[in-house]
Amino acid sequence: MNKKKCLLTVNGISTRGGHRFCGFTDPPLSSDGRQAVMGLRDRLLSAQDGLPKIWYLSDRRRTIESFEVLTAGMHAPVVRLTERLREINFGDYENLTWDELPLDFQRSYELAMNAPMSLRFPNGESFYEMCERVTTGALDILSFAEDDSDIGILGHQGSIRLWQLLAGGLEPREFFNNQPEFATASWASISVADVAMWRQRYLAPRTEYTPLSTLRQQD
Repeated sequence: MNKKKCLLTVNGISTRGGHRFCGFTDPPLSSDGRQAVMGLRDRLLSAQDGLPKIWYLSDRRRTIESFEVLTAGMHAPVVRLTERLREINFGDYENLTWDELPLDFQRSYELAMNAPMSLRFPNGESFYEMCERVTTGALDILSFAEDDSDIGILGHQGSIRLWQLLAGGLEPREFFNNQPEFATASWASISVADVAMWRQRYLAPRTEYTPLSTLRQQD
């Protein structure tokens, strides 16, 4: 299947700020976030490619409001909301800062940077579950046989970073390198085959991943 040209876009910063774990929590866009998205809009509109007419958005308020700013005045863009573009669910650690996390979890998180499939947030999602959710959504989006138009993907730092991994064929541990900034966008070409290959390589079988308990023994 042919590759689709996608504008991978990160929401503007929310009223929770950029230093708290804000996943499934649903705060609005902050005034600074709104200004940053307006700047992104100006840059994109002045570029040769412009903005896509078809968009898929995370269903969180900060992404919807970012989209409204980004596409203000556009002629009837096609919009589809999906929970599969949400940020990871941080569970018990939603709205905490790094310094507020328990020390044992901080150590587990640092170890998981080399084995991300072992990472799980208590009463939230695991990294594996997020990858399963986001990549399943990517298959749905890319296989939708509407036309060959460019599409906009507007999500969060985590979900958009996963799309970047899919586009580049990068392994999961690359997730922690070069995280995208708020209110930024980049073009990528990606196909259903790219996503299917990534899922086959990294999401099954799960037994290839080292549990955190083993990592601690090796540390």
